[in-house]
Amino acid sequence: MKKLTLIYAAICFIVLNSCNFTAGDKKEVKTKPVTSKDNTTLNGAIIKNDIDIDVTGVKLKEVYLVDADYKPLTENKTRVNEKIHIVIKMDTGWVKENGKSFIGASERILTSSGKVVVSADDIFKDYETTGLDAKDTKVISLSAIITQADPGVNNFEVQFRVWDKKGSGEVKGKYYFSLK
Repeated sequence: MKKLTLIYAAICFIVLNSCNFTAGDKKEVKTKPVTSKDNTTLNGAIIKNDIDIDVTGVKLKEVYLVDADYKPLTENKTRVNEKIHIVIKMDTGWVKENGKSFIGASERILTSSGKVVVSADDIFKDYETTGLDAKDTKVISLSAIITQADPGVNNFEVQFRVWDKKGSGEVKGKYYFSLK
């Protein structure tokens, strides 16, 4: 009888330990793991915050949004004058020359009606000839900020693109956010 009670207790411990209990109103970040069944260049990447992304010539590890303090966002929401960052973690891909990578990055922010409110054509233009340390290009962060919004304009689309100026690698996509 003791043996049966011990086995029952062990099974209960395993079952309860495998359950995921949460308390309060903690929200889960929407995650879209890309599996081999998807059969795309995003195989193995983890995409969070409903980010639409397309990758060619490089391997992506993870993409997600963070707030101004680099804390992961559970909702794609921010306030006026607060930055929202997209973090792009690379696995492999950028061409390296003498320990340097030569990448470009662009970003456009549009209102829900399609009006362009911010447009940056090449954020890394100053590094065209010198390049960036290849280690620094493994994690790329691009920020978006709305400094002033017209009444009733609360929803935005951010289009981004990061590309290799010495190779064919490219990461591009978009995400949506709204103002609190």
